[in-house]
Parts: sequence; C-alpha cells; structure tokens
Amino acid sequence: MKVSRSEPGHALLTIAIPTFNNLHNLEACIKSIRGVLGPELGRKVLIHVQDGGSSDGTEEFLSQSEATYLTYSIERDQGVYDAMNRATSKTKTKWIFFMGGDDRLLPDFREALKKLKGERIYYANVRYSSDDRRYDGRFTPLKLIFRNICHQSMFFPTAVLLNRPYSLTYPIKSDWAHNIVLMKDYPFAYLALDVARFTDTGGLSSTTADSAFEANKAKLFKEYHGYLAYYLCRVAPDITRIFQRLTGRAKHRRPR
Repeated sequence: MKVSRSEPGHALLTIAIPTFNNLHNLEACIKSIRGVLGPELGRKVLIHVQDGGSSDGTEEFLSQSEATYLTYSIERDQGVYDAMNRATSKTKTKWIFFMGGDDRLLPDFREALKKLKGERIYYANVRYSSDDRRYDGRFTPLKLIFRNICHQSMFFPTAVLLNRPYSLTYPIKSDWAHNIVLMKDYPFAYLALDVARFTDTGGLSSTTADSAFEANKAKLFKEYHGYLAYYLCRVAPDITRIFQRLTGRAKHRRPR
C-alpha cells in the first residue's frame, strides 16, 4: 500500500527519513528537526518519511500530522537503500539529506544550508551518540579506503542521486560503494560543521557484514581510483588492525 501527500511550495532541501517499525525514534527525530529548524521548515526545508510498511503505528502518526512540510510514503521496499532511492524519486527540491529515525539534527545544520550551491556534493561532521566524538573531518580517496563518509553528514544534489541511485547489490554498505564511485565523478566539498548526532550502537551495520561489498571493494577502488588505491585497499585491514593495536582505540560502529 502506498500513501503520500504532495510536497508544498518551493524549498531548498528535503530531509528524507527511511524507516521501518521505528515509531518511537521517528517521533524524536522529527522533534529534533523542528527544534533546530523552526520557521525554516516549509520555507527552506521539507521532511519526507519513506516507510517500508511498518506495523507499529507509524502510518497513523504520520497521517495525523497537519504540518504541510511533512510528506510521507508507505510502501514495501527491499531495504534501506531501496527506501532511499524511492525517497529521492519523490523529492522535488534541489538538495536532499538523509537521516535515520534514531539520528538527531544539530544546530550547525542551519549554517550548512547557507553553503549549498552549484553541483557539488557537500559533507560535514556528525557526533557519535555514545561519547560525543566527532566523525570525521575532511576525506580524500585514500581516507575513503579506511572509513566511509557518514551519509547523515552528506548533502546531495537530488539530480546526482536520480542519475546515480544506490546499488541494491550491497545491503549494508551501499553508501560506501556509492561514495567510492561518486568521488571520482563529482566534486566533494567539506563543511567544518557538526550537522547531526549519529547513533553508533545497536545498528545493523555493527552486527552484520556486507560480504558483497567486502568482496568488491578493492575492485571498485581500482576501477575508479587506480591501481595504487587498489593495492592499499587490499592491505587496509592489516593496517587498521595494527593501528588499533598500537593505539588501543575503541572500535566504533562505522557510519552507515
């Protein structure tokens, strides 16, 4: 079943929230957006919830909202990246930003909105929910070998994602594969701002491996960034283990 409402007026950006049976967190997520953006909602920013057919009252909650800036769709999907692609296809704004239902917006998001221009892909920082640690500064293709840009920090031109949707081949780390490809073809611009609080405990990416991505990661780097990146990618797990052993650094859940 599909339920949707038309997006109102003209705005700059849509915050898309893919969700499934996560009503408690969804309500808090939307509350955090309202708290940060206030009157900007409806004027500059819209919210779209892409729900996979929840049975926990999500549809009832969304249908009762009278906020014209909040739109939603209820439809079965093939996982979070399919939901993200579906949300993108419904977005009418120039820019799109993704949040999980268990993530929270931070005040720096308002400053990030002022920076969006051109056809660049912008990314900022997030804060871990467990210890408030910042993740993770400026990225290069070399750094992308070892860790991913958190997609809760990324501002995409909607046209880019319509042209290059997320692959459903990688159920857990498609956003990492996506960034490997996009960093070759599009300019990335770093914003030294903390735009969201990222929940780094208990998520799917902390408990489930993406064997398809791990098998193809080095090949992706070779295809889009050359042989040096390929060879570094092959030895990256060993380098990471040595680094963690030497520093005693706690292992965080990698951003989705």
